[in-house]
Amino acid sequence: MRDNILGMLLDNKEGYLSGEEISSVLGITRAGVWKHMKSLQEDGFQIEAKPRLGYRLVSIPETLDSLTLLATMRTQAMGRNIEIYETIGSTNTRAKELALKGAPEGTLIIAETQTVGKGRLGRGWLSTRKKGIWMSLILRPDIPPVQSPGITTAAAVAVRGALAKISGLDIGIKWPNDIILDGKKVCGILTEMHADLDRIHYIVVGVGINANQERDDFPEGLISTATSLKIALNHKVDRREIIALTMEEIERLYFSYIKNDNFKDILEESRLFSVTLGRKVKIIGKDTEFEGFALDFDVDGSLLVKRNDGIITKVMSGDVSVRGEEGYV
Repeated sequence: MRDNILGMLLDNKEGYLSGEEISSVLGITRAGVWKHMKSLQEDGFQIEAKPRLGYRLVSIPETLDSLTLLATMRTQAMGRNIEIYETIGSTNTRAKELALKGAPEGTLIIAETQTVGKGRLGRGWLSTRKKGIWMSLILRPDIPPVQSPGITTAAAVAVRGALAKISGLDIGIKWPNDIILDGKKVCGILTEMHADLDRIHYIVVGVGINANQERDDFPEGLISTATSLKIALNHKVDRREIIALTMEEIERLYFSYIKNDNFKDILEESRLFSVTLGRKVKIIGKDTEFEGFALDFDVDGSLLVKRNDGIITKVMSGDVSVRGEEGYV
């Protein structure tokens, strides 16, 4: 009932709703309406009450909840089914559990903080409580597993586009899946797949966005390579708006790739905003390490590097770390 009342307030944000109207629609007493309004206020929703006018939602709390997120989103599939946790080990781990149980495509898992957040190549991920966006999305693309790296590219292009629209800032992509702001990492993407030789069962796309962290929120070892939107903009950003727009951008590019086989345009946008191409790079893998020049992306999104010995090498994203000549970027 509380969520039904909140839904009515969200649908009528520009005006007042009388207690009589709410009680009539929902079949509860006006005293019951007042009780649920008090409960919403205690949870941080600012609700204005005026005699003869009724109730009006003035602002919503910073804490994320599924109802207000769904009211913000304009998607058909992505994020329409949401789980939100105050604390979780890893949103990617939970997403994989749900995917194995048959959760539908577009299911989104969000946490206010992660205790064992996961990055690429087995690295950990710092998930500052209620200041970032830590989420994982379940996808079930009907494409051969060999085409799955295109999902990572599409996700990176989508997240970059969403953050650029929200902030108005110059944001780039560090191949294969780091989003860069002012030469530092503002977002990381971790893609994990469960597949047979000829069929993808699911792909989980984990996205970690540094939204409202202060400089002091980053440990000494990260301050030189990590930043947040708040640091760059000097003001807080709306995490709901970022999540909603990210889901919209992912939905647009994902279905363009899956339904229309349109990877060419996605790859071109990846080239346009790349901070890796045209630069000297160091490739560090489990069994290899070499330096060279990042020439281009191949048709599948892999990185073409001209080594210092002149040999052009195709680098796949799954097992390497890419560094700029002088450090992170």
